[in-house]
Amino acid sequence: MKDFSSEEFLNKCCNDLLLRSEVRFAGIVNGMGRQVSGGYNKGITPLVDEEQHKMCMGQALELSMSKDLDDPLGLTEYIISKRKKVILISIPFDGCLFLISVEPNANPDLIINQINQYLKEYVITS
Repeated sequence: MKDFSSEEFLNKCCNDLLLRSEVRFAGIVNGMGRQVSGGYNKGITPLVDEEQHKMCMGQALELSMSKDLDDPLGLTEYIISKRKKVILISIPFDGCLFLISVEPNANPDLIINQINQYLKEYVITS
């Protein structure tokens, strides 16, 4: 059992992800689409800047809308959106989601595996 709160643990996870050079942004978004933890990697110029909150809300909305398919298809494990300048990764957990943007040449599977390891620890610490 860890001796820090869930919020501290999630902040640590975001900070650990930001140590990876290919990670542009790592954050936790609540069910209302508000960023509650995380931020941009050092030296990164945000591509969406003031539009960031819209990106968070959009990802939360996409996840919410996909819940209708949970019974026939199973729970959403992650969503990857590959764009010309960035790859967006959303991983739902506990009513929230990890939202990560990485460089377009990054391997999203490596990031997803790292987050899944964090989520296994999160379940233990919660």
